[in-house]
Amino acid sequence: MAENATYNETCIQEACFFLPFFESGEWRTKGKSPWEVVKKTRMTPDALRSLAEYTERRLSRSADLMEFLMSINDSWDVTVKKNGVYLETDAMIFEDILPMIEQAGFSEDDYVLYSEYTRKWGMI
Repeated sequence: MAENATYNETCIQEACFFLPFFESGEWRTKGKSPWEVVKKTRMTPDALRSLAEYTERRLSRSADLMEFLMSINDSWDVTVKKNGVYLETDAMIFEDILPMIEQAGFSEDDYVLYSEYTRKWGMI
């Protein structure tokens, strides 16, 4: 367990960070990703270039956050899906990770956090 991790005697917390490829927190503001509106928009070369620029920014941002997370903890399980990358660990708890992410210049728009708890001594 990482030096700064908060120890919990009864539960194991698994933190999972999803780093999306095709959106940047638009759902938080009830907005829509360009990928969601592309089918409803008349496609032009400029619209396609704009979509490419957006996608490049998202992929770069996800890669930067993935690199940062891997620098603070070396025991991530990494799973790549068509919409993004999942990084899961039980070596650090998310309460310790979140301030480090913020301090590194990332925001909630760069990831989606999932957390799961398992009792150490049996079923709930």
